[in-house]
Amino acid sequence: MTIRFFIASFAAGVCAAADLLPPQLEDLYKTDTAADVIPLDGGKSAIYVRQRVDPKTRALKQSLWRVDEKSGVAAVEDGEPDAFSPMLSPDGKWILFLSTRPFADGMPAFQPVPPYSDPAADIWLMPASGGKAVPLGGKGKPYGRVITDKFYGRVAFSRDGKQLVFVADDGRDPRTEEEKRNNVVIVRDDQGEGYEGCGPMQIWVADLLDAPGDIAAAKITKLTTDDFWYGDPQWSPDGSFIVVHANRNPEQESVRYSVNHNYDLWKITLADKRIEQLTTGPGPEFSPRISPDGKRVVCLSSPRRGPHMDVFNLMIVDLGPGGPKSRLLFDHHAGDAARPPHLSPTTPLPDNCWRDEHLVTFTGISGVKNVAQLVDIDAGPQAIEDKVPPSTAPRPKLPPATPEIPQRLRAEDEIVHWKSFDGLEIEGVLTKPPASVAKPPFKLLVMPHGGPHHRATGGGGFDVQFFSTRGFAVFQPNFRGSTGYGLKFLDADRNDFGGGDMKDILTGIDFLVREGIADGSRQFVYGVSYGGYMTSWLVGHTNQFRAAAAQNAVTDLNVMWHYSDLQSWTEWDMSGLPWEVPERMREHSPLTYANKVRTPTLILHSLNDRRCPMPMGRMFHRALQKNGVDTQMVIYPDEGHPIKQLPHREDVLRRVLEWFEGHDKVQ
Repeated sequence: MTIRFFIASFAAGVCAAADLLPPQLEDLYKTDTAADVIPLDGGKSAIYVRQRVDPKTRALKQSLWRVDEKSGVAAVEDGEPDAFSPMLSPDGKWILFLSTRPFADGMPAFQPVPPYSDPAADIWLMPASGGKAVPLGGKGKPYGRVITDKFYGRVAFSRDGKQLVFVADDGRDPRTEEEKRNNVVIVRDDQGEGYEGCGPMQIWVADLLDAPGDIAAAKITKLTTDDFWYGDPQWSPDGSFIVVHANRNPEQESVRYSVNHNYDLWKITLADKRIEQLTTGPGPEFSPRISPDGKRVVCLSSPRRGPHMDVFNLMIVDLGPGGPKSRLLFDHHAGDAARPPHLSPTTPLPDNCWRDEHLVTFTGISGVKNVAQLVDIDAGPQAIEDKVPPSTAPRPKLPPATPEIPQRLRAEDEIVHWKSFDGLEIEGVLTKPPASVAKPPFKLLVMPHGGPHHRATGGGGFDVQFFSTRGFAVFQPNFRGSTGYGLKFLDADRNDFGGGDMKDILTGIDFLVREGIADGSRQFVYGVSYGGYMTSWLVGHTNQFRAAAAQNAVTDLNVMWHYSDLQSWTEWDMSGLPWEVPERMREHSPLTYANKVRTPTLILHSLNDRRCPMPMGRMFHRALQKNGVDTQMVIYPDEGHPIKQLPHREDVLRRVLEWFEGHDKVQ
């Protein structure tokens, strides 16, 4: 589970800005927030997850707490064992939650996964009124690891509360006895980044006991029995069937940060485990949501197996007696998509997106903004803004968030627009230092986003605030290829990595310099993933940056195809395989231009990154060393593509800041 830290709550108060300190690195370890709140007793009490950092391990600790308007706040369980993702049973009697804890006798509840993978878990239940937590299946359970990933993983009660659907593997070690005895590993296709240690994810249904004893399930049934991965199960209203998404095709590939393979929707009938295909599009159909009457399913769809993050359509699947029939509410890939009647949805669809049998709500993506949309799927594709009033349901007062962190200085962000080299309008987020810290023109830190088919949405995150409150104007450009600006804009960097997108960034910098916002002689760049690609590319094509930091960067497209868990990334955006387009891959690889780099460049890389594997960082570092460039490489063990461990995050921020400050010399 990835936890993102925000500091929006730090700035409220009456202290003058000049009296406040900027966010401190030790603040990373002082997180103490209430999440996943479940009101009980008509709002008189609530169960919630207390998320805070354990000072001994310097890692996030999650446990169940209760707040009551009479008795106050207290941990639900002695010793605060690990617990997260709670939900209330339909009858209000049980709290279900996920946990990595062992069984009562200390035996592990499942085979562990590597620390750089998503955490695996098991399912536990306890009385909502208080009492002992019991595992769903206990030591005799037929399943293995419950997945916590949000593309595949979901746990849900049936409407009557008597059954539970969930997603887990069978816990088997895929190695043969000979392989285990000789300690060898055969390379087998897997789901890659974030899923290491897990087997194929299957759909399971548990029949729950009316009065759980040592376990909560009377029977646990496996509905799928092959080697494909199934996910996001949804109950029909009458509990007779479940709808899931799955890629049941020979070519398997990771979906972590990528949904571009031939996922379809599948209906599984509980009575006989019969599986029926509901959609047949060439691209992905996923994120199914069943209507309240059980007659239709709405999902997300793309008509192509294209970029790792696409412009998605809203698809409606009618489940009539004549067989499933699919239609798009509006095709954002068609010729009239320049002025769509509704925005393209973000992923995933909300769990409760159906307001009734006709109205569907979702979040649309519009530039840097997310916009709540409401459509009548029978009246037509025209959307209205979904303005949902805040809930007025009573609930007890929760403990204050991050009580140990004093008020901190905060930088405000704004949206900036400029014309690129070819007249295309580009948008970005600019976070300027507070007036008490610096005056314009500011030293500029360019932070290109990853993807490239993602986007910057704001400057409120800890990293941006950390740098901006120390005097940097942080610039996050949404260059061509970013999501949120339509299909043509998304596809504009295909076969052109480092071309138009780099020029979008450079013209944005020029705009900020002309406006007197940025100091043209004090520029820095720091990017992660494709942002690391762009960082490595920029220093090979310009000499305008005083220093650079590239984290988990793509530096060679040939190596990226051969080593990464996402071959389709290079295949789509370079329009071919390495042996089909070798010159294109060489031309668009930052490593090709390493001999031209003169900018001091810090290279940061996760040891266990499957998405942008570490050899690319080592190759770029060695090339810079050979060419006499001031460089350093730092490797972070037990980390995947995102660097999540707090001590490592602390090291990254401190090291990048020191690298920039050490090279910020008057010239």
